[in-house]
Amino acid sequence: MPEPGNGGTVPDPVQRFPFRPLLLLPILAMAIGYFVASGRSGRSGEDVTREFEVMRTRARLFIPAGSGSSLAPSELADLAEAAIREIDRLMSPVGEDSDIRRLNSISSGVWIEVHPLTWRVVMEALRWHRLTGGAFDPTIGPVKRLFKFDRSEDGAWPDAGALADAKKRVGAQKLLFDREGMRLSWAQNGMSLDLGAIAKGFSVDRAADVLRDKGVRNAIIDVGGELFLMGMKPGDPPSAWRTGIRHPREGDILETLELSDRAVATSGDYENYFIHNGERHEHIIDPRSGLPLSKGIASVTVVHPGSCLAADAAATAFSVLGPEQTGEFIKNQSLGLFSRGIQAIIVSIEPAGGFSRREYSLDDKGALRTEESRIGENP
Repeated sequence: MPEPGNGGTVPDPVQRFPFRPLLLLPILAMAIGYFVASGRSGRSGEDVTREFEVMRTRARLFIPAGSGSSLAPSELADLAEAAIREIDRLMSPVGEDSDIRRLNSISSGVWIEVHPLTWRVVMEALRWHRLTGGAFDPTIGPVKRLFKFDRSEDGAWPDAGALADAKKRVGAQKLLFDREGMRLSWAQNGMSLDLGAIAKGFSVDRAADVLRDKGVRNAIIDVGGELFLMGMKPGDPPSAWRTGIRHPREGDILETLELSDRAVATSGDYENYFIHNGERHEHIIDPRSGLPLSKGIASVTVVHPGSCLAADAAATAFSVLGPEQTGEFIKNQSLGLFSRGIQAIIVSIEPAGGFSRREYSLDDKGALRTEESRIGENP
């Protein structure tokens, strides 16, 4: 039976489309850097670093000679890149045969079938909407398009009437779905789905799955700053991978994390923002108010033990929820969504100037741990 975010009847006609290549996903702020001394060519037995443009951002793969697979690093990089590009083809907001483009072009009452991978990500996006009480909403596009996040010093504020009209066309509960047929439809005209806050993370997970299937134990997958750090950095002895969190204003490395078999994602106002009446607004819209975030949080970095999709979605949701609600969310999900190993590092803008750092994590018994510190003055 079809469901709106929960349910509804199945109207006709049902549109079916073949699955063909498409284009690019929206870029999010790249806030994570990692440090790998490599870059050699792709011959068997040598490390490979592969860089390419995808999803309107830059992706980077690092496959060491000691990956654990019998395949050459260059062959493994080919497979991982193909997996990432497949997600781009299926979930871009543009492109002639994109599932998302097709969904966004139909009127209410029309149903389309989507690829199983698209279906999986859409269901995850709806789950995050429910889990966060609407703080994560993949239908925020009509509002987001009214704002221009281009690092402008004089960003225009949309007309109040246009903003009110756009807010009426937001709400994940208005996305109808039919589980049996993996079909999607809209309860209202003018809606649109944007998977930009979750699809990059999923593409990283897909590439990691492909590499694991080929026996890879050690590698780095990076799509626009959303990372999976597989295994260890080969050496004598092997060591954890190192990744750095950028300072939200100064551009240098705020802190370094040493991680193994962890996904990492960051959201923040590093690059996509605008300034209106002297106030900085970041690219993340609070679906509950329909307004871009400002003043409170400069960045959120999430480390997840198994899923870059979850880290990606959580980084966006936690930016909207804020530090206190994020702590409660992690605590309440300790036995379910996250299990053990979750970390959330939130850099907040202090009212009197400067920044503060708050970290939430779960210990082995699922108890919430919180650390707080000051990290400098606001330039």
